[in-house]
Amino acid sequence: MTFAQLIELAHRHAHRHWARGGARIGLSHSEYEYLRAIKEQEIKQTSKDDHGQHLQDVVEDLGVRKASASAMVVKLTERGLVERVPCRYDARAQHILLTPQGREMLQTGEEMYQAAARSFLSEAPGLDGDALAAALAEKSETG
Repeated sequence: MTFAQLIELAHRHAHRHWARGGARIGLSHSEYEYLRAIKEQEIKQTSKDDHGQHLQDVVEDLGVRKASASAMVVKLTERGLVERVPCRYDARAQHILLTPQGREMLQTGEEMYQAAARSFLSEAPGLDGDALAAALAEKSETG
């Protein structure tokens, strides 16, 4: 199996799990990607007031237009998955943070990826998931 075929198989499994699981929990893959980006920005916590990051940071992480990101943040806010907190250092800015419900949805999305990984490994004969993870980790450390 070529590396491209391996990626295609992994993508197919992930897509199938999102098609089923996302509909069940009411979360699109796009919404999951935003929750993931917001979580990663919270972890960075480069802001002086120890909140998450601004919308522009999420835009840059996802490579989307600011208008699209803004619309998605409004949607996620209305669903109670994220909240906006005023920045005390820049009156024009707000930080975007996950709510407890948003964290739960993100965890559920992560579990769907874990299920997709198990399914993927079951259909990739002779593929050792631990060895693949170790090889990828080594590659990312060496550049």
